[in-house]
Amino acid sequence: MNTLYLLLDLGVIIFPFLLSFDKKVHYVGDWGATFGALFAIGVPFLIHDYFFTEMGVWGFNPDYLTGYYLLNLPIEEVLFFVVVPYACTFVYACCGAYFTKIDFKTFNLVFYVGMLLYAIVILVLGMGRWYSTMVAIIAFFLGGYLWVKRNNYPYLPIAVLLSMIPFFIMNSILTGSFTPAPIVWYDNAQNIGYRWGTIPAEDILYSFLLVAGNILVFKFLVERKRKITTTLQKA
Repeated sequence: MNTLYLLLDLGVIIFPFLLSFDKKVHYVGDWGATFGALFAIGVPFLIHDYFFTEMGVWGFNPDYLTGYYLLNLPIEEVLFFVVVPYACTFVYACCGAYFTKIDFKTFNLVFYVGMLLYAIVILVLGMGRWYSTMVAIIAFFLGGYLWVKRNNYPYLPIAVLLSMIPFFIMNSILTGSFTPAPIVWYDNAQNIGYRWGTIPAEDILYSFLLVAGNILVFKFLVERKRKITTTLQKA
């Protein structure tokens, strides 16, 4: 069982990686933007992860780990911030390639209103608790920004929602839905104590921040690359 978390990481990335060579999406052509986003968003998340682990806000069950660590974080947890964003930016690229004829304006409005209200509820119920307070405040401001700029990111909400499907599956396993003990445990004194199955309610906002943050940087880098390419071609 000490390879379970590692196998979950591999399971998340295997199909997005193999499908990255699809000619219509041609995701492989944007790998530079993918890994740029992974670094730009992954580093702050890993720093946050490090301190929350040190504080005991959450932790990891060694029974399901290979035993290799980077500081206080299992190598599997570090890989999580590679494979999950990779898969999610891949989903975003697919949405941009295959959903061009769908108008998401109403859906996007409902999505952002729902996300903002969810963040407010978590903040009110968990005020003063580290995980609840931090994730709710940051998610509220990011959700507000994306609501204002929603016309610039028409496929972001549907990409986040689709990404929630593998997120729920993986996070359910990590939090103990199918194992005698959770792979990742949480100190309920630092969250509101409500769970969707075995998943802390705050994890919805955490996933939103991770996925949306990577998509924002990914889109910025892709567009910058295309502008530079166009300028060079005209020169």
